[in-house]
Amino acid sequence: MKRRSRDWALEYQRARGEPLSAEQADYLVESGEFTRESLESAQAAIARGELAEAERATRQAGIDASLIVEAVARRLGISVAQVDKRREDGELFAFVFAGDTLYPTWQFTDDPRHPVLSGLSCVLRAIPEDWHPAGVLAFMTTPKSSLQVSDKQLSPEQWLLRGGDPRAVTAILESFLMS
Repeated sequence: MKRRSRDWALEYQRARGEPLSAEQADYLVESGEFTRESLESAQAAIARGELAEAERATRQAGIDASLIVEAVARRLGISVAQVDKRREDGELFAFVFAGDTLYPTWQFTDDPRHPVLSGLSCVLRAIPEDWHPAGVLAFMTTPKSSLQVSDKQLSPEQWLLRGGDPRAVTAILESFLMS
């Protein structure tokens, strides 16, 4: 499966946050999602730049936990062209940031015989193309209640690393996307 490349740095630069209209604020309060006080507190935090800083830190964490194509090629013991082919075929996850193609480290193992998570291509087919790389990182590294071993919740990354059925991960994605 070929994924189109999006430069997420450019996407972020294009995004513009507009303040809530009075109607939108009223809806959030009436829906029960916020009290008037909690909405005002959230809006004040946004105005102070706390949301922007949290978004920046999340994006930076995803970038910091990624490798450039040459490093992936060395890690896998293959050529850059082979890495690109695996990405194009949906066997590796990558994203473009500021013109560089980056490969998140969560998809790699320390086992030289199986350097990529088992079942990864199955999971990648289920991840929406428009998911932000930080969202994919969060999904893959956050424990899920339906992925358990000995009463311990595992993240999709941990689940696949232990040889878990990738269909259990795709089921979570399908359930999430349908809600």
